[in-house]
Amino acid sequence: MKTRGLGDPLERFLGGPVLWGGLVLATLFAMGPFVWVFLASIKTRTELYAMPIQYLPTHPTFQNYVEAWTSRLTPFSRFFANSLWVSSVTMVATIVISTLAGYALARFRFVGKNTLMLVFLATQMFPAVLLIAPLLSQWHALGLIDTYQALIYSNFSFTVPFTVWMLVGYFESIPRELEESAMIDGSGRFGALLRIIVPLAAPGIAATAIFAFVSSWSELLFATTFTTRTDMRTLSAGLLYMVGQYEIQWGQLGAGVMISTIPVAILFIFLQKHLIRGLTAGALKG
Repeated sequence: MKTRGLGDPLERFLGGPVLWGGLVLATLFAMGPFVWVFLASIKTRTELYAMPIQYLPTHPTFQNYVEAWTSRLTPFSRFFANSLWVSSVTMVATIVISTLAGYALARFRFVGKNTLMLVFLATQMFPAVLLIAPLLSQWHALGLIDTYQALIYSNFSFTVPFTVWMLVGYFESIPRELEESAMIDGSGRFGALLRIIVPLAAPGIAATAIFAFVSSWSELLFATTFTTRTDMRTLSAGLLYMVGQYEIQWGQLGAGVMISTIPVAILFIFLQKHLIRGLTAGALKG
């Protein structure tokens, strides 16, 4: 007969109200800045600078969103289009290269394989600021300053190593017998990869896509260094134009930040399940 110790009530208490209370507080703390930005985006100019501070808007308005999107001084729509193009191309290129490289590293044995994996891992240990000088001189020599190529190549160099590492673990968790059976039936190695492995690895590839897109979408250092023309700035760099020398346009800045979250939110909504499955399956083998 099983007896309950004195620790059971304490465990139930800690696992119930205390746990859920802590999670609620942590969620509120994490959501606080987003709520503040959203409230600032729907306030009038008078409410933004009112003293004492007016936390909730009395006359909500979406005028800040209209002004942010249509302003000629800060072409927000242009910044948005630039970020969407750079992030989308980076995501597609990262998926293609990482899938092929991850599959090769997971399935083939060759000289220097472990060294190559260590090189991929080592690239994640260096901050991006260390590469600004060599990349800037390289893009300047190639005439790629103020071009999409400079931003895409720079983002690509940071997204690929991590995504290759993630997909290697995911591909190793898929039995080799599946593709071997396909090749016995007449399919080639590349055909087995496309027809058998890629569908099974869809969750891991979806996680790769999200990581590559979000990393490129929120990147600021490369965007401010490799572009000098206003019409070539991405969204993260373009938002800085709303921070003036004497005044910060809090309403338009808040509206711009809220608009910038829309593509990422849509991507997460459609790929959320794949993201969770991909990260967990890619981290475990067998």
